Amino acid sequence: MHIAHLTDCHIVEPGERLADRVDTAAALHAAVDHVLAMSPAPDVVLATGDLVNDGRPAQYDQLAEILGRLPFPLFAVPGNHDDREGLRRVVPDLPDGADTEGRLDQVIDRYPVRLIGLDTTVPGEHGGRVTTSQMNWLDRVLSADPARPTLVFQHHPPFVTGIDWMDDVGLDGRELEAATLAAHDHVVGVVCGHVHRAITAPFGGTVASCWPSTGAQVALALDGDRYRYVEEAAAVAVHRWHPDHGFVSHLSPVGPATTWRPAWATAS
Repeated sequence: MHIAHLTDCHIVEPGERLADRVDTAAALHAAVDHVLAMSPAPDVVLATGDLVNDGRPAQYDQLAEILGRLPFPLFAVPGNHDDREGLRRVVPDLPDGADTEGRLDQVIDRYPVRLIGLDTTVPGEHGGRVTTSQMNWLDRVLSADPARPTLVFQHHPPFVTGIDWMDDVGLDGRELEAATLAAHDHVVGVVCGHVHRAITAPFGGTVASCWPSTGAQVALALDGDRYRYVEEAAAVAVHRWHPDHGFVSHLSPVGPATTWRPAWATAS
């Protein structure tokens, strides 16, 4: 099973640029082109939040137009810049939240890897949160199918990155999530967005990771410097699960790339 993973697209109004600098719509078109060119083609696409920048209808309309180019099943969770109802304009099959206190928590059961989406957003806040009731729900869902490999996807990463200004708007309740996941050895990973960088950390008996934005990248500022971005390549994550080899994640930069083979590879 192959999963293409997009995150933090931050689509703004048509004709505008993020921070008057980054054409996030053009960047997402490029990321979609990148996904369409993948071989093998992905079985599904995951989108882990901050898909638009301000939660406005015109932004979701533009997002829907771009992501509508993808012929693959699309599953998404919101980020702190999203609006839950607005996200339904793009992903109409999202749950109604009636059983999860309004959150868009979800379970996708029809693939070799079971997918569980966690809504970590708190309306009106940039930091995220998981609650005891949400983790009780996750525990029940994980317990219902303990033999199947399961991937959790969410916006806020459940670990401290060392980039202070991003950690200030990180995830509250991560200890609850770690304890919940640690009780289930079939969770192959937790994939996230939010930080606009590729970072991995051991977490809850599995591996948690966050991945670059399709648009603007946060600088690797481990010195306490705040609010700094960097013109690094956008990227798409590609997650692969194989019954014999398990779960592996790849970073696939978006942009021009020439492939080549050394002479020894073509020698007869």
